[in-house]
This record gives sequence, structure tokens and C-alpha cells, in this order.
Amino acid sequence: MMLGALSIAARSHRTPTVRLASLALRTYSTRPHEDAATAPKKDEEPEPLRKGIQLDIDASSLVDAQSISAPEEEGSSKKRTNAKARSDAPGASDGWARVRTQLSIAGALLFAAGTVWMLGRDLDEKEHEIFHGQEGLDSFLGRLRLRFKQLTNSMTEPKWEVLLPDPLPYPYSRPYTLVLDLDQLLVASSWSPAHGWRTAKRPGLDYFLGYLSQWYEIVLFTTQTFAQLEPVLDKLDPDRRYIAYQLFMESCRLHNGKLVKDIRHLNRDPRKVIMIDINPDHVSLQPENAIVMQPWKGDKNDRELLGLVSFLDAIGIYGVSDVRTTLKAYEGKYIPVEYPKSEMLSKQRQEEEWRAKKQHSGGLTSMFGSVTPGSTGSEPPTSFLDSERKRFLQGYLEDQKFWRVNGETLRKQMREEQEKQMKEMSMSAWDGLSQLFRGPPPPPEAAASASDSPQPATP
Repeated sequence: MMLGALSIAARSHRTPTVRLASLALRTYSTRPHEDAATAPKKDEEPEPLRKGIQLDIDASSLVDAQSISAPEEEGSSKKRTNAKARSDAPGASDGWARVRTQLSIAGALLFAAGTVWMLGRDLDEKEHEIFHGQEGLDSFLGRLRLRFKQLTNSMTEPKWEVLLPDPLPYPYSRPYTLVLDLDQLLVASSWSPAHGWRTAKRPGLDYFLGYLSQWYEIVLFTTQTFAQLEPVLDKLDPDRRYIAYQLFMESCRLHNGKLVKDIRHLNRDPRKVIMIDINPDHVSLQPENAIVMQPWKGDKNDRELLGLVSFLDAIGIYGVSDVRTTLKAYEGKYIPVEYPKSEMLSKQRQEEEWRAKKQHSGGLTSMFGSVTPGSTGSEPPTSFLDSERKRFLQGYLEDQKFWRVNGETLRKQMREEQEKQMKEMSMSAWDGLSQLFRGPPPPPEAAASASDSPQPATP
């Protein structure tokens, strides 16, 4: 009887107590039996014993054998628990799940059918102007194709067809447009537990923007959002002296799954536009207008941005008619490094030619004096490029001096003007809200008669 109770418990429980019962059953089965017929067969051994599993039992888990559960007798009270019986039969929850799935599928089909109908419906007056002259206007499928194409273009094209206003009139206009990226080209950001996020300007950035703004209309064009860059922009050009316009992610377009900058939407002559970026994908639509630089990681000794100045101001000084031709000459070369080298070699060749001519002329130069403008006789003459650079550098220094002297006064005037505009805007909003509650003003005749009517005397 004890053997039967232990076997039942072993089949119905998975507790340390059952492990003890299994061990007891194993010990009992190894004893010699008086009746061989009642001895357990090998095939009927418990599974842990057939697999040779060792049972490690803690002494604290030893309990009396009577505490092991046994089959309940009829009429015995059953103890209720929170456990729920498992059933393989489908219940009400499975039925509701199927209903929800069917409703979702039906809703998706109805939405798809409604979308197809909306795209293929008849054109209104505005759409007739948009699709005028295109094929398929008289058929459902044709209108569906045209509207679907317009929808996909709205997701891949910039939010606006024209990103910049018309160029300013002379003398405020600039002959060229310089489109600059921001992150890791002009600034670099880093994070540390002690200081959090910190942003540093690239060495020579202020000079780069101020000096080149004499030839270039500078446009900041980034694939990031304005909310991310607003604090940086306030520090980059606080007086808005150099950066004429700012374009952000919504001004980009999607091409092959990547954000790109399309200068065809800038409202500028592409022969006069230069893009500087660190990502070739951003300028993949017009690589002939682009200079791709290596990312700046915050090196304080970096001089590559300044290495571009001599290349860009030479374009402005010589008045290059098509910048794409000049950029093509440096295709496959890293311009911040290669152009200063080529300019130095060109200058050395000019000096050697001047010295050779001087030696060949003999004493004519000393007799009649220097015949080359800018030449002192013993030194090579100043080239046109160097003389123009000196002139424009002087203009940049004078502008810096003017802002050092008058900058605070101008900033104060700008703040006062902004406060005045904000006050006028708030007053206009309050007047509109008040008018909403007071109702429309009286007609002019009624207002005049009301003002002319006699007022009661004050006692």
C-alpha cells in the first residue's frame, strides 16, 4: 500500500517531497522480494531511474510520508485555488480574436478601396490646372496613375518647389552661392558625464565665413531639424552677418532611400553654386557642384577649412563663369590640400620666369627702372591674385573694426525693434480676441449719431 501511494504521488506532483518518495521507491525496489511475481519489472521503472538521474535532496525538505497527496475519497471536501484548468477546446477568447482579425482585414480592404476611389475620382478645377495637357485625364486608371505619381513625388521632393527667394539687388547681392553643411564640417559636438553635450567651432570658422561672404551668399543646408540646431545657430552667427539663409531636413528630398540636397530648388544659377559637405550621398544629385571634405572630429590644430579659402576666393577674384569647370579640374583630388600646393608651384614658376627675364634684359631694367607694376626691381612683382586678396582682406578687417565699435549699439536697436514687433503682434491678437466677444463694430453712421447725441448732465 505504501508503494502504491508513493507511485501515485510521483505521477501527480513535482515537488521535493515527491523526489523523496521516488528515492524511497527506488530503495524499496532494490530489496529482495519474497514473491518474484510482485517485483517491479525493469520496463516499469520511474523515468528518472531509467535515465540514471541522481536526486540531491536537502535534509530540510524531508517530511512525513503521510503529507504526500493521495487520491481524495468520495465525499471529501475539495480546497479551491486560483489555478485554472487548461483546456485544449477553443474558448470565447479565441472566438473574439478571430472576429477582431476578420474586422481588421475588412477595415484594411475598405480603406484600400476608398483610397483607390479617391485617387481615381474626377478632377476638380485646381487639379485640371495641375495636370493640364497630361495623358489619362479621361479615364479612371489614368487619373489614378497621375494622382499616385503626385503623391509619391510629394514624399520624395522638398516641401517647397523654390527654397530661396530671388537674389538681392546690387550692391547687396553676391555673384556666387556657397552651400555649407554644419555637423562635423563647421562644428563638432561631444558628450561627457562632467559637462554633458558641448559644441566647438572649427578653427578659423569666423574668418572663413566673414572673409568669403564678400563673394558668396552663404546658405546653411543641413539634413537635421531646426529644433536640434537652434542653440548652435545662435552661437554660430549671432548677428546674422554672414549666413544669409538656413535650410533644414524638410528642404531635402528622398533619393534611393537617402536624404539628398537638390540645388535645382535653390532658385540660383547652378553655374554659380558650390556645395561643401562631408557625406557624398548628400550631394549625389549634383557631384559636379560639390566639394566633399573629411569629417572634423574636434582637432584644435585642424587647418583644412582654412585650406579652402585660397581656392574659393580665387574663384571670386577671377570671376569664374562656371564653377563646375574649375571643380572638374580637381576631380579625385582633395582640394584643401592640393590647391594650396598647386598655387605655390605656380607662384614659384612665375618668380623663376621673372628672374630669367631680368637677367636677360641686363642693365635695361636698372637704366629705365621697373617696367612691371608692383615690382621694386629686386623683388618679383605682386601678382593680380595677391593684390586683390590684400584689398579684400583690408575690407574684411574694416568690417570687423566697425562691428567692434558699433556692434553693441546695433544689437540694442535690433532687440528694441524685435520687442516692438512682438508687442504689436500681441496687441493685434488681443484686439482680435476682444472683437470676437464684442461683436462687429457699429456702422459709421450709427457711431457718429451716438457720439453727437446729448449726454445727461452730471449732478
